[in-house]
Amino acid sequence: MQTHRTILDVIRLLTSSIPGGNLEEIRNFLRQKLLPHEFENADEILEGSINFAARLLIMVPAWGMISMGRSLIVTGETKLDWKDGPIRQLVLHHFDHQVQMTEKVKFEKLFNARNLERVGGIKIRWTSNLADHLRMREDDRTVELFHYVSFLDLHKNSIFPLCLIKETINTLALLLPEHDRHLKQWFEKEQLRIQKRGLLRLDPRARQCGQLKASERKIEKFRYYHDRLVILKQVFDEAEPSNIKQWWHDRRKKVQWYTFWVAVLILGLTVVFGIIQSVEGAMQVNLAMKANH
Repeated sequence: MQTHRTILDVIRLLTSSIPGGNLEEIRNFLRQKLLPHEFENADEILEGSINFAARLLIMVPAWGMISMGRSLIVTGETKLDWKDGPIRQLVLHHFDHQVQMTEKVKFEKLFNARNLERVGGIKIRWTSNLADHLRMREDDRTVELFHYVSFLDLHKNSIFPLCLIKETINTLALLLPEHDRHLKQWFEKEQLRIQKRGLLRLDPRARQCGQLKASERKIEKFRYYHDRLVILKQVFDEAEPSNIKQWWHDRRKKVQWYTFWVAVLILGLTVVFGIIQSVEGAMQVNLAMKANH
């Protein structure tokens, strides 16, 4: 049933404006392609085929994503509740730009994916689910990043709003600035790490989204991901260094950083000079004892 041609036909129906990707029409279309031995499990096969095609189309699972008795979802990932109607309507409803948080945040150049990990202690989890992009997990210790920019480019004239596609790319330009050589090295290490784990490779174009200007690095420029960016920035700003390495890399508060390391330097020098004086005193006592003998 799930031949390449059939999946393409289903995707074509999903994206058609007439009848707009209606579920019942797609089911009727697929029923005509069922083989005799598939009639017994017809409902499961039909739903599995539609779900599989829908996920390929929008990169988000729709209700359950169970195909041929095998689960195709990742535990905890966002799923869209699609019971009927055009998939375009489902996408527009879910990716609605509702701004609820009014807090003002500022995106300094320090705010990028590399520093989220090494300064803020926030793990980066790469996701293939567009609905989970910039979603915080594990008590705000992990953030998900959607990296398939090639997919986004293909959908600039598709069922997704163009402003959503552009904003998603801009969030990647914000967190993965193209001209940052340190981030380039970090991203290459991430690619190797993912490859060694046997997972799907990171889209190299994720780090080729350009670099935002100062005027573009304002929270007001983001509508679809506004609240998620506010939460991520707040978690980053509130994170305190928990080890020496993080203290060294944390330049968010430069006065505090200099004060801390000057204190460390003074303490280190005090300890060193103390050790030298102790050794010198011990040597003098030793020499005095030998002179008496």
